[in-house]
Amino acid sequence: MLRSTALTGLGMMLAVTASAAPPQPVDSAFVDQVAEFGITQENWDSGEHAAITFPNAYKFTRHYVVEKGDHVAPAPWQDAQDSLDLSALTANDADGVHDVETLLRDRLKNHSMVVLQGDRLLHQHFWNGMDQNSTHLDMSVTKSFTAILARIAAAEGKLDMSQPVEAYLPNFKGTAFEGVSVQDVADMSSGLEIKTPPFMSWDPRFTESQEWNGPNDSGLNGIVDYLLTVDKRKYEPGTHYQYQDPNTEVLGVVVAAATGKGLADYLEEKIWSRLGAEHNAYWMADAAGYTVASGGLNMTTRDLARAAQLLVNGGRNHLGEQVVPEEFITAVWEGNDRVRAAWAVGKEAALAPNGWYKDQIRVLDIKGHKFMAFVGIHGQAVVMEPESGTIIAMNGGYPQTETARMNSLLFLQVVPAILDATAGR
Repeated sequence: MLRSTALTGLGMMLAVTASAAPPQPVDSAFVDQVAEFGITQENWDSGEHAAITFPNAYKFTRHYVVEKGDHVAPAPWQDAQDSLDLSALTANDADGVHDVETLLRDRLKNHSMVVLQGDRLLHQHFWNGMDQNSTHLDMSVTKSFTAILARIAAAEGKLDMSQPVEAYLPNFKGTAFEGVSVQDVADMSSGLEIKTPPFMSWDPRFTESQEWNGPNDSGLNGIVDYLLTVDKRKYEPGTHYQYQDPNTEVLGVVVAAATGKGLADYLEEKIWSRLGAEHNAYWMADAAGYTVASGGLNMTTRDLARAAQLLVNGGRNHLGEQVVPEEFITAVWEGNDRVRAAWAVGKEAALAPNGWYKDQIRVLDIKGHKFMAFVGIHGQAVVMEPESGTIIAMNGGYPQTETARMNSLLFLQVVPAILDATAGR
């Protein structure tokens, strides 16, 4: 299925040519249904409403359907019994030792989790009224998928990550992105200076341009309109890791320009139709039809775990086909001096001093476990530890964003406890 994506901004039109279908509209019936409970397009993504809205997020905005392939991969959960009891594992919170199930359900507001090791299911749970067929907003886990698509385009010879942004987006000359390499954008080291409110990683105008919370009077018709207003840099590109969503959005626009396809189409063609997914995914879109590259993917937790298996399996799917370039996975896993130095002066170095961020993926070394991580700001995460073959895919609705408490509880306590329990199995 091909779709048409038009990207407009401040007197420019960047057209990504595909065929006819626009994004699906807001699900007005669902919006009317939840209004009785005080939930609107304007407030759906608040922490208060996360329990009900995150499993239904794409219904509040325009969105694309990313269709699965004809073949579902053999699944370890068909007849398997859980062999990892989270209630028997312990970790610390501020008030002492608790079992991991309590920490996840009550403290982190976790909604679902799947733990795989190789082809074995070790654990799965679906709380918060969800089941194995429920989708969930993955927030910034989306960023990692956008970067994977960029690297697929690079492997196909359509994209040179060393080129400056304006090589693919000429109208970005004069913005803060001029002269910044696509790779530095992918590594969140573009050096942007963007003022943001406390507990947010983005300028509110960014959200308004995407109509994430419904129509508004910002005058910004889509994310490209906003990106063209970003005109200041604080640091020399490549020197400082700063977690800023506009980087991912620019990366997504570059991929669309380089491939001639919208991100939803490209994801469907290159990954989702070959993954062996059980269900379609959904990718939220802005007023101009551009996908929300930094945080708009919705999928089931089990399909999220399947996607992680691609990376743990060297980029190969259940049929042995190379879906994700293996050299990309190796490069992320090994890092380089540039991303290590940029990480060392970023705020996340306090959590994992020996980590790095490359191609929208974190590599963390914590309590004897080195793992790759896709991370969303409300407790959505995928952890992949190649040494043990363990994958932890989870979705959640932690009520506040960008907090040291959530990150420390999740990555310094819960994740190491689970990886300790899977070691040597």
